[in-house]
Amino acid sequence: MNNYIYKNPLENGYKQFKLTRKQHNELLKRRKFRWTDKYEYFYNNNNILIHEFTNFPTKILMTFIFPIILLLEGIVNIKEITGEYKGLYNQKKYGSFCSDSIPSNTDIYKNIINIINKE
Repeated sequence: MNNYIYKNPLENGYKQFKLTRKQHNELLKRRKFRWTDKYEYFYNNNNILIHEFTNFPTKILMTFIFPIILLLEGIVNIKEITGEYKGLYNQKKYGSFCSDSIPSNTDIYKNIINIINKE
């Protein structure tokens, strides 16, 4: 039983913003933007939230390779496999995404706020 409930940061006083792939990679050196990723960025006066999701092309690719995974893992594991696919297709509902927080007392936070204010 999954008790996770997604709370939209916009409803909690955060504001959403965008970063380019280049800006993301320059600012967040330990979390590089990969071709499989989709990011959502939120900020308030206290911190920045970064949510990492699987992008749509990767979901399509995973759909096409489902039969191969099923053959490799075996039909007896179908319940686990379908559970993982549910998490892939409904990442917010099942909490199957990565989330990072950057506190306001860091240089990265200040650099991102400077980028936001320039736009």
